Parts: sequence; C-alpha cells; structure tokens
Amino acid sequence: MNLDDLRKKIDETDAQIVRLIAERLRIAEDVGKNKREHGNQIEDKGRERVVLDNVKALARKENISSEDVEDIY
Repeated sequence: MNLDDLRKKIDETDAQIVRLIAERLRIAEDVGKNKREHGNQIEDKGRERVVLDNVKALARKENISSEDVEDIY
C-alpha cells in the first residue's frame, strides 16, 4: 500500500470515528432526557466508572493506552 492509500485509509477511519462520537453524543443526550423525564439524577458516578472500566479493558485488548482512552472519555 502506498502513502496516498494509507492516508486515504486514515481519512476514512477519522470519518468513522467522528460519526461514532456524534452517535454516542446523541445517545447520551437521550439518556439525559430520559433521566429528566423520570426524575432521575443526571450524574451517576457508578455508571461512569463502569463505562471507563469497560473502555479501558477494550483499549488493553487492542493494545493501546488505556490511560489515553480514559482521557478521551
């Protein structure tokens, strides 16, 4: 694969990442709406810890820095 092909793959991957982040944000907004509608507390430290533990475990499986992934989240 030449440099141009590799750069194209990076561009395509970046587009996928941005789409997934946008989808996650929309879902998180829906979660917030649902919590407000049902009178639930918005902040849930326990759930936040579960999410971080899950994404850090996924990062380790992919052999990337779990600390970097945690920073992103």
